[in-house]
Amino acid sequence: MPKSTAFDVRDIYTIAGPQIAAIYEQNKMAVHFQGMSKTLQFPQTVALQGAPTCSIGISPYGLYNRLNDAGRLIMLNQKAVQFGSAPFVRIGDKHAMLTQAKPGISELPDDIPAVGNYYHPPIDVKDVSLTIATPSLEMVFKIGKVQVIRRLISPLLSGNEQTLMPIGVEEYEVHNALNETQKITLVIPRPSLVNLQEKELKPTDQDSVYISSAAVHGQVHEVFESEGVRGIVMGSTETANRMVLAVGEAPGVSVDTQPYFCLNRLRQDLLLNDDGGFYEKRPPVLRSDYGSAISLTFTVEPKTSQKVALAVVLDFPEQVYIDGTKFERKYVKNFKNQASRAMELARIALDNYPQWWNRTVAIQKRIFDSIQSSASYKGDRAGALRLTRLILNELHFPLSNAIVWVEDDKGNERARFLECFDYAYIDPSDVDWYSMVLLMLFPRVEIDLCQGFIDSILAEDPTPRWYHHHASFTEARKHYEEHPEEYEGVSMMQIRDACKTKGSVAHDLGAMPKGHPLRNVSDYAWYNNNYWVDLFPKLMMRVLRNVKFTGDIEFLKQNWETLKFGLDALLKLDFDNDGLPEGYPEDVKNTFDNLVLFGADAYDATQFLGGCQAMIRMAQMLKDKRGVAHVKEVFDKGWNSLEKLWRETKNKKGGKLEYYITCFDPKTGNANTDVWTNQLDALWYLLSIGEEPFIPDDRARKILKTIYQNNRAFMGWAMCKTENGQPVESDQGKDVYTTSNYVFAQLLDYYGMVKESKEVYKHMDRVVFGYGNSMVTPDNLRAELEQEMGESAPGPHYIVAAYPRPGAVWTHLVLNRVKELQARTKCKTVASQDLMPFFSELLAGPE
Repeated sequence: MPKSTAFDVRDIYTIAGPQIAAIYEQNKMAVHFQGMSKTLQFPQTVALQGAPTCSIGISPYGLYNRLNDAGRLIMLNQKAVQFGSAPFVRIGDKHAMLTQAKPGISELPDDIPAVGNYYHPPIDVKDVSLTIATPSLEMVFKIGKVQVIRRLISPLLSGNEQTLMPIGVEEYEVHNALNETQKITLVIPRPSLVNLQEKELKPTDQDSVYISSAAVHGQVHEVFESEGVRGIVMGSTETANRMVLAVGEAPGVSVDTQPYFCLNRLRQDLLLNDDGGFYEKRPPVLRSDYGSAISLTFTVEPKTSQKVALAVVLDFPEQVYIDGTKFERKYVKNFKNQASRAMELARIALDNYPQWWNRTVAIQKRIFDSIQSSASYKGDRAGALRLTRLILNELHFPLSNAIVWVEDDKGNERARFLECFDYAYIDPSDVDWYSMVLLMLFPRVEIDLCQGFIDSILAEDPTPRWYHHHASFTEARKHYEEHPEEYEGVSMMQIRDACKTKGSVAHDLGAMPKGHPLRNVSDYAWYNNNYWVDLFPKLMMRVLRNVKFTGDIEFLKQNWETLKFGLDALLKLDFDNDGLPEGYPEDVKNTFDNLVLFGADAYDATQFLGGCQAMIRMAQMLKDKRGVAHVKEVFDKGWNSLEKLWRETKNKKGGKLEYYITCFDPKTGNANTDVWTNQLDALWYLLSIGEEPFIPDDRARKILKTIYQNNRAFMGWAMCKTENGQPVESDQGKDVYTTSNYVFAQLLDYYGMVKESKEVYKHMDRVVFGYGNSMVTPDNLRAELEQEMGESAPGPHYIVAAYPRPGAVWTHLVLNRVKELQARTKCKTVASQDLMPFFSELLAGPE
């Protein structure tokens, strides 16, 4: 690992109150209406409190705004719920709510009249700052000469079983800059998230999004005190779920608890006595919603600080799904006593959060050091910090998108993750291929997922099912049944076809609206992916990657025959026998399901050759000489055909273009000369796992230069542009993909085009942090500013947010290591034993 340099967490990304407002309000990226559907305006998020499968979203104002529970995105839009999560302080006789949000700025029909009167005044915008250092968060509030720091500390990078415990700690640090002692009372209220009343937001769509309101009956809140820990357990007569607020005893700090405060009576129910205790404690009333609160009172001497910590626990022991299936959460096995489990979780959080913080900071610093010590970023601290925050931002994925996590009686660990909440498919193979985040953090989970897709190759289900519009719209199925004559002579491939053909790779392992997430059945039916040609090559490369980084050669041995069968099945889609499986003409055939291609195309051709190269390497690992010879023959034939896509020309502007055109049909001679940014994705993948590039370095640089000059747009580099740099016809082709830009930036850096690489990263930094998309990274967005219906001016728009694919940004760190090893050994190929230690070294604790 590189040498240590000066580093402060606040350097990663800190913005002042006016910047928070500019970014998250004025620059807020809206959702593009695609004509048929519109995805969710995702809740703006700066932190996630909890664990994979069970976490709470924190807004830029420090308020609760969503609950992620076993794959359900539960919106917390009630103003009473959001402001019920805002701490407040009393200094002398003045009160201030620790948020810059104003509760009374607008009143909805269901709000309390004069809602602002029900809360203490918020902090002025100019006296607030925010530091996002995922998975941590720090908010600073200035109240005269007193400064309050609210620090959210996560166990995600704890390196032990606490990673999966739905716990978190908020550390408050109060600094007194005055020359006189200050008496402070800090009140930390929280709405109960137990037994929320949930309702599916869009039942006709494929999403997993719910609106909610707080429970109004069945609340049971109990105060506890045990071995130096005091708190409140918020439960219900209607569920086993419990939420806990707890604090540890500290010298000079007096504690009081308020088991019930009505969310619409917050200021009244949390009225304080002079000693900092709660004035009145009322029992709950039917048809009212409640939370609980803890007050901490202490004195702070002049020019000194006082720290106190609050544990927040979501002891939700079961993961429940739409078909009624239930799975126990993995952490439950660590506790013998169900009655005391929630309180034990609180104790674990309070005892261990300093170690979480130290370990997290050490990892963040190590990432920064790794970047800044590279040749590309020496002397560029600002650039290194920019890339560091983009990398850390993608840690939102396991906290937000995890939908199930179990451990069976044999100790096998299984987990699943959403593509996104709008497209609620489970671990789509074409999407997960781009990110190393799961392999890095949870290698056993990644291996299990990979096994699921290998197993899908031999799976077969001839049962007919609906596809595309007929799968999504009742009207289309009705039309089919009432007008069968209109379908005569029409290809049924995208209307009604087999569920699963033998030899194909599944697109996904299920969908949330269809049933529980451990069914291992592909539910994607927007298009018929039985005949896609990119899924198997991606799987070949993914298997090699996993084997090289884990050293698990047995995994490869037990699956080798299945992989060979999968290759033979894919080759049957090479209808023109040119060595490149092209799939069915004029049909969707890869992850970019809005692009209609013909003949051989640049993306799938290079994916296929990359997959063959991976297959050759794995055959060599297993000493399968016949396998090596067979796949080498397949590769050579495909490589010769790839040359038919190569073009060296000039566009209308006189710009020199050297690249693989989008597609070419050798039978008809038809060609699409658009420039496709993703044509080198397979090369990027192989380089990142220490394999020899199958495209010569000089040619790769020519392609990268062409893409850089031709495909640039306002938001970043578009997926495709015409050879004259104009938008293409396909909406998807017009879009800027964050992942494609990360891959592009890393290839530019690898091939020595450092200035250009940094320019791409700057664009993505603006997308994520300049337009309020922290921790909800969009997958794709409109390339230019657009003005849509109801908008007063052109602005930025995304298609869908909170995606796992942009986890590809982490590969920058891996490519740095690969380059170091290549320079040291003077060899392009990097051995497995040299790659295996990388993730454990990167994610180790403090040295």
